[in-house]
Amino acid sequence: MRYISLLLMLFLLSCSNDNNKWYQGQWRVTDAKFPGISAMGMDDAKAWFGTKATYTDTKVSFADEVCDKPQFTLTTLAEDEFYSLYRARFVQLSIVGDATEVLTVGCPSDWLAPGAVLIKAENNTAYTLWDGVFFKLDKL
Repeated sequence: MRYISLLLMLFLLSCSNDNNKWYQGQWRVTDAKFPGISAMGMDDAKAWFGTKATYTDTKVSFADEVCDKPQFTLTTLAEDEFYSLYRARFVQLSIVGDATEVLTVGCPSDWLAPGAVLIKAENNTAYTLWDGVFFKLDKL
């Protein structure tokens, strides 16, 4: 009986961890970083501040852009791999550690919108990339 209770507890913990994906929930744009060349300046980027993004199992939205039935791909990147893809160093984005997770959102339709890529900085901080600008998002 003791082993059954232990197995049940472990099962429940693993199920609850699946429901606590770091990217799920509501986010808000709070800042912008320009580690390289970008198509917009800070004045243009500030217009995005306060914009909300939502990530759920069934829908992703960023401002008025919506992806229904999203497919999520999580990739773990070491700093060198990250730099090779995004031309930004972890220190420039306040990413702590030797690696970070990058969420890519796939949609049944071609969804090319801000929020289609979400880069984990910390548990409640992430970045989305658009026109060379890394928009900082804080979890609400």
